[in-house]
Amino acid sequence: MASNLLDLRNVLVAVSGQTPAIITETLWALENRLTTKVDEIRVITTSSGRDIIIKRLLGPGGEFSRFCADYEIPPGRIAFSEKTVYTLKNSRGKPLEDIRTGDDNANAADQVYNLINEWCERKEERLLCSVAGGRKTLGIYLAMSLMMCGRKDDSLYHVLVSPSFETSVPDFFYPPPLERFYIRGKGVGVTHHPEPISSNEASVELAEVPFLRLREMSAGKAPVRRGYMEAVEGTQLVMHYLQAPPEVGIRLETCAVTIGCFKFTLPKQLAAVYSFFLLHFNGPGAVGSMESLFEKRMVLAELERQIDRYGAGEIDLYAWQKMRDVHEFKDKMRPCITKVNKEIRKGLGGDLLASRYAISKGKEYGVNVKRFKVLGAGSKPWKGLR
Repeated sequence: MASNLLDLRNVLVAVSGQTPAIITETLWALENRLTTKVDEIRVITTSSGRDIIIKRLLGPGGEFSRFCADYEIPPGRIAFSEKTVYTLKNSRGKPLEDIRTGDDNANAADQVYNLINEWCERKEERLLCSVAGGRKTLGIYLAMSLMMCGRKDDSLYHVLVSPSFETSVPDFFYPPPLERFYIRGKGVGVTHHPEPISSNEASVELAEVPFLRLREMSAGKAPVRRGYMEAVEGTQLVMHYLQAPPEVGIRLETCAVTIGCFKFTLPKQLAAVYSFFLLHFNGPGAVGSMESLFEKRMVLAELERQIDRYGAGEIDLYAWQKMRDVHEFKDKMRPCITKVNKEIRKGLGGDLLASRYAISKGKEYGVNVKRFKVLGAGSKPWKGLR
């Protein structure tokens, strides 16, 4: 596992509002507390938050450059620029200044989810997400999005800064390597008189926040997902289907497969193969060896012939029935099973849900689907040719 982590780019993802110090504080904690070298910083913020980040952090005199100089980090080792600051937009596609309305809130949720979902598809990266900055709702959306899309190596953090520095020392952005003095008492709402305070009194801790990883359940790819709310509904739907698996329906006329609200189409040969397993090798313990499958190859040819009869025409002799050797049959059947399972995963999105309907492989083959219908002409159950 360690060698795999060393191969991944570490990307700090933060939400930020009016206090960009949370970004450099989290960066300091990752690099100095966890000895994790950060390769890139991505910030999700509003237009006003972006302006503050550019003014206070970026540029030659910014706090980020100062951090890199203080800790002797070579220029370019950590990718962080205006290009990696992602500004939320309103319903009209304009930069969102602040989250003030229900529409703003919904748009922000969708954009945070879509960014996290996109970044979690990058296999060469792992996300180190901080929920400490920005509006509370942004932190919640970041955490929930990571819950639905996050992988095993992605992490969620909250940075904890000592109270004496958190609100009353606005110029504090990270603990410097050498003692530095700041003016305490300049923050908003501070009532005591300004006074110097040493950086040695600053405490910055990084608390890892455990979270449920639902990616294997929903894979972040379910067809119903097109934003935060649909992602939540889609994940909830998959959880329900895992508890109460819906019926499988296959229409031989169209090769269409229906599983609950999910619908997809199989190529005709794969539709015949899946129907074959549902009809003859389905249920707890109802599995068969490749020899058992080979013995029923005429049924498989019959299914494929029936599908052709609904389409362009019927082929006189099918490959399945021409086979006289189990090895020849196995060489054709195994790739078909793999392709069927791939189409099921693609159609259902969730790996765990797809596994409920996939064809098991190994020494024995079969499916374990409690309820199914293989329908022929007129939507009537297909019982084989007479």
